[in-house]
Amino acid sequence: MKKIFLSIIIFCTSTNVVFAQSPIEIPKESIYAKGQVNELTEQKIQVHPEDPLYDPAQGDPQFNTIQNVTYEVLEGDYKGIIFSSINEITGQIYDVYLEKGDKVMLLLKVYNDGSFEGYAIDFIRNDIMIIFVALFFIGLIVLGRMKGVRALIGLVITVGAIFFILIPLTLKGYNALMLAVIISIAVAPITIFLIAGFNRKAVSTILGALSGVLCAAIIAYLVGNLAILSGLSDEDARILYVNRPDLNFSNIFFASIMIGALGAVMDVGMTIASAVNEVYIAHKDSTRKSLFKAGMQVGKDTIGTMSNTLILAYVGSSLPLLLLFSMDNFGFINVINFDFMAAEIVRSISGSFGLLIATPVTAFTSAFLLRNRP
Repeated sequence: MKKIFLSIIIFCTSTNVVFAQSPIEIPKESIYAKGQVNELTEQKIQVHPEDPLYDPAQGDPQFNTIQNVTYEVLEGDYKGIIFSSINEITGQIYDVYLEKGDKVMLLLKVYNDGSFEGYAIDFIRNDIMIIFVALFFIGLIVLGRMKGVRALIGLVITVGAIFFILIPLTLKGYNALMLAVIISIAVAPITIFLIAGFNRKAVSTILGALSGVLCAAIIAYLVGNLAILSGLSDEDARILYVNRPDLNFSNIFFASIMIGALGAVMDVGMTIASAVNEVYIAHKDSTRKSLFKAGMQVGKDTIGTMSNTLILAYVGSSLPLLLLFSMDNFGFINVINFDFMAAEIVRSISGSFGLLIATPVTAFTSAFLLRNRP
């Protein structure tokens, strides 16, 4: 994993980093460590028209900023070591503009003779992220009380299954799609039973959710193979391919669709099952047919907004790309021929198909189980 992260970091920061030293030998090891900017001075250097970084659109004069930075390592085997390096600001998107006192993530390269070099690859954000997530957890518990606690447990289990089962086993060569199927079959019942309790409402939600997410995976698999989708539609997948060309990227793509659709179909299933259950409680003499119709009516309202949610989420993530196509006057038909755009269409529509299947299954099983109550 460290090699993969290192490749990504070097790729993303290569445009703006000037090393403190440039030894010919290959580093013995590269490690990441939290650091701090202790001292900093900077100077501006004019960029002339013959310089490769010169941008005619900006006019003259143009300047780059060179920061002479003194770092202190705050953790790990090199804790307490102070060293200097150069950080160049060239006006690129990957620039890391530093100020004195900034906490940064350092990439340290250690050589066989004991010397090392290092530079900042990004700012430390884990503190604010931890606070942000903690506030969400507190809000969930305050609003949901015990159900909020159970929902939090379900969330931890789901995330744990992805990070400690799906990802490690996929990297070991196991089929990512089959792992996603197994995780969905295991995680959906656990999460729903934790939230709704062990009852008929939970059972119907589970059946609806699993039918929907399995449908989404099957449709994505069939359409993806017919459309000859490689699974290498985005930059992250291509970087992973450079490091692990032995992985099956089509299966990874289909697994991502299944995991992405799981939350949406569980949401729809729980909404329909709860609505049917409330109708039954209010009208004990309701027939199975009337309960099914009530569930379908709620489902029709829900899948409309939920399908929009899925599609808009994927469109929103691709908005810069769509703007680029619009600037170059690409036609819609030409756009959807590209692998990455076809992949996003398959991802969003497959999830929506899962909602279409989950709705009648949940409504039917809810009505059937409630009317067969002992």
